[in-house]
Amino acid sequence: MRRAVPLLIAAWLLSAQTAKPPDAMAAAQNLDPQEAQLTAAPYFPMSAVTIQTETRLVEVEVVVRDSRGHPVSGLRKSDFEVRDEGQRRAISAFSVQSFVPAGAASAHAPAAGGAAPTPAPSAQPQPRWVGMVFDDISMPPDNLYNAKTAAKRFLRDGLAANDRVSVFAISGGLLLPFTADVVRISGAVDKVNLQERQVRSNACPLLTEDNAYQIANHLDQTALVVKSQEYANCSGVCGDYGAGGSPTRSAGIPGIPSVCAKAVNQVQMMSDALWAEVRLQSQNTLRTLGTIVDSMARMPGTRVILLASSGFLSGTLESDENQVVDKAVRANVVINSLDAKGLYTQELEMGQGATVQSVTYQQLQGSRPKAALNDAMANLADSTGGLYFHNSNSLDLGFKELGMQPEVSYLLGFPPEVLDSKYHHLKVGLTAARHATVQARKGYVAAPGKSEEQVPYTHGPKPPVERRIDREVFTTSLLEEAPVTVAMSPEKSAEGHTMARLTFHVDIGKVQFHDQAGARAQKFHMVAVLFDPQGTFVTGVEASLDLALKEATYQRVLPAGFNAKVSLEAPAGSYRLRTVAVEGDEAGRYSTATQPAEIH
Repeated sequence: MRRAVPLLIAAWLLSAQTAKPPDAMAAAQNLDPQEAQLTAAPYFPMSAVTIQTETRLVEVEVVVRDSRGHPVSGLRKSDFEVRDEGQRRAISAFSVQSFVPAGAASAHAPAAGGAAPTPAPSAQPQPRWVGMVFDDISMPPDNLYNAKTAAKRFLRDGLAANDRVSVFAISGGLLLPFTADVVRISGAVDKVNLQERQVRSNACPLLTEDNAYQIANHLDQTALVVKSQEYANCSGVCGDYGAGGSPTRSAGIPGIPSVCAKAVNQVQMMSDALWAEVRLQSQNTLRTLGTIVDSMARMPGTRVILLASSGFLSGTLESDENQVVDKAVRANVVINSLDAKGLYTQELEMGQGATVQSVTYQQLQGSRPKAALNDAMANLADSTGGLYFHNSNSLDLGFKELGMQPEVSYLLGFPPEVLDSKYHHLKVGLTAARHATVQARKGYVAAPGKSEEQVPYTHGPKPPVERRIDREVFTTSLLEEAPVTVAMSPEKSAEGHTMARLTFHVDIGKVQFHDQAGARAQKFHMVAVLFDPQGTFVTGVEASLDLALKEATYQRVLPAGFNAKVSLEAPAGSYRLRTVAVEGDEAGRYSTATQPAEIH
């Protein structure tokens, strides 16, 4: 089940009025809160994350970059090789895709990789969905400011006509649904506020996140001894070892005095507690990233996450990290990571009780603690076929490299040898020796289509199963089975944003209720989607309603039914509105409608 994300959705409320249908703004004092429960989340189209027998083709988008990071042009099909689980596969489809930034006065010629062939005319480009994610928990004020400033500069000239951008924050999830409105995207970036949660102990002694990680996981005995000595100095807990037990001999740095057992035990306990807090915070960051991947997995076309972060410790969280990678690879979501710290050097931090040995220990550590914060970002990018931008203060360049469509990319296709419902590792390389980097996704799931023998799924979580409600969204059929109709009107939010106000009307008298502990119970599932004039998905919302009406409430709302209002943000323009409502489970009764929608 997808995690509900805050939307502009009014509650589904029932009132005692009978002269007209009560709407979502009516008072709810006459309705038991247990009698109607609504859950809602953004709706995204079903993603093609598996290979079906109807296509028999695995498509892999590839970007080749030279030693300076520039895309390489002029490559032919014969320049590439694809290995599926180590076995070379014949490339049966090949095309070249080019992109010129909207703000560029003239195209910058990419690095030559050989004599350029005359590519076949490319098909209409698919939409590209860019999830701009700000790790507002990890970034201190200067890092966050620099990242937001660079992101807004990128928006001015780095997007193509088919790009849609959404804005997320690690602390709060979705801030803006996917849109091509640069003004609204920039405004959402401005709304990303500092939520830095630096977990450390600045008292006696100073314990950083890395100190806690090293000590709690018994990775660095010297760290325990140095911090125990600092604690003994600033707390006076050891005295002359009289009440503190026998001394514990130091290890790692000659000359550090012996430390009493009481100080060692106390520092170990403090580190364990601190690391538990750090670990939970990092775990939540990875879970949020996984949720964002899930939400983007349903989008048609190219899907890219651009993660701006100052980094977070991921040691002992390999399983959580692998789950995010597994989801992203299966759904063909590329994660590009940008280290908002830029260039960094070693910083000596001395707390209470610090000694010469404390300085020596920190000098031996160098910049390793800061580099460790980047491990997860580097792995997420590398494992999903993305890029990792680091060791540079030019965040403008970082957003450009990570967020902009490559000037030249290649689309390779090959038929899978078997459809075994298993995850297949992919490796794309060049046939000739070149000083170049190949960027491509790392694998796919070869699932049989409906006409094939169904093989039990044996690797990781099962791919999402297409629902009938998803299929109905992308048809133009007219069904009038469920007792639900919908009307649309344009409106503006309090902030002045343009929206479509959708009013779902439920005819209570025609609902097929069933008895549930003496109440009339039924559930409804609704999807509303806006398409642009070219038929490209713009935005959507999915909501479900569980009713359990007591007899008095049922009789009260029976004459007029009730209304449910949903506000769906979208830029001003002309759209096609598609709504689907189902009563009961997936096999229940459906009502569908398609209508033009003008938003202004």
